Amino acid sequence: MWFSFFIYSVLTALLPGPNNILALNSTMKSGYKNSKALLVGIYSGFTLVMILAAVFTSFLLNSYGFLLNYLKYIGAAYLVYLAWSVASGKPAELDHHKEEYTSKKSEYFWKGFLLQLVNVKIIIYGITAFSSFIFPQFKEQWIILIFAFLLSFIGSSATWIWAVAGQRLHQFLNRHYKIVNTVMGILLLYCAVSLFL
Repeated sequence: MWFSFFIYSVLTALLPGPNNILALNSTMKSGYKNSKALLVGIYSGFTLVMILAAVFTSFLLNSYGFLLNYLKYIGAAYLVYLAWSVASGKPAELDHHKEEYTSKKSEYFWKGFLLQLVNVKIIIYGITAFSSFIFPQFKEQWIILIFAFLLSFIGSSATWIWAVAGQRLHQFLNRHYKIVNTVMGILLLYCAVSLFL
């Protein structure tokens, strides 16, 4: 059972999704240092969503399952917006002006954070993990909270891996930015469409 939980949580986290593609795109264009605020926003929002998924999974599934449908439409619309932003983006050099980065630091944090609140992939990731693997075995709140942080750590680690790939492959990706941005945009569109399949 725990092997299945591990495989599910790691593979799902590593699959292309909004967080991973956004992290890859951001570090590819702005470098890892200038993407830290976005990544911290992603990590913070991810942790909040995992805690909420832990607290409300049984409540949502039993009483308000229909809310997931509305969230799915909001999430899909945001993913389409992100797909357009990524696909139409231009390559950027790593040496951005520090003033520009500092003024947008808060904006980048909130962009990453708010994405989590409509990111159906991680909401489903959390609800599935809790309802299928964790709640059948444990009921203690402190153990459930530990699993919320564990799932957040696994998901955030996958995002970090994608972010490092964007940093390390910067020159190659910028050289082929039209193809790369188009592919990433298509993957984000796929994420939006897959919500309804």
